[in-house]
Amino acid sequence: MRVIYQAYTLEKPSPDIARDLNMPPRVVQRVKRTWAEIGDVCRDRRHKGRAPMLSPANSKFMLALIEHTPDIYLDEIQEQLFTQHDLDVSLATIRRTLHHITETAWKLSRQAAERCAEARRDFLMEIGNEPASRIVCADESAVNILTSYRRNGWSLKGLRARKCCCFVRGTRCVISKLSLIYC
Repeated sequence: MRVIYQAYTLEKPSPDIARDLNMPPRVVQRVKRTWAEIGDVCRDRRHKGRAPMLSPANSKFMLALIEHTPDIYLDEIQEQLFTQHDLDVSLATIRRTLHHITETAWKLSRQAAERCAEARRDFLMEIGNEPASRIVCADESAVNILTSYRRNGWSLKGLRARKCCCFVRGTRCVISKLSLIYC
């Protein structure tokens, strides 16, 4: 706009405008010509880069897959896109799209599906008065940290990737009452 102001209001020639604004004379001439043609200093961009391979519907489908299974691999997303939408895209395209829609890969936080807030509260109420020296913990072998679960998962930026997992395999043995014998 400074070029137009100096050219039409102050009626300066192009070389003087270029010298005053410290820009090439060709730029000044191009701005003046564009102003004369369309009445603005910038043309609208015809294209904003290459057209995206994945439509917004495909991106929503990928988000739904990630919400359902946060530990899904990129090749599994690629397979689902091909199976359900007949769309063959590269893994790099899927990765860029996930990055564009603010998805990041995080270390997966596994949460036990067997968690019960009411049972934990009842346990704390019942065991809360007992001294720590009288408490014996048993049956900790039901959780195996070295499971076949995947370690990383997808989530929105700033949020933790969580997956609800079943840690108990087989039957559980619970000791209901423990009698202590003092000698």
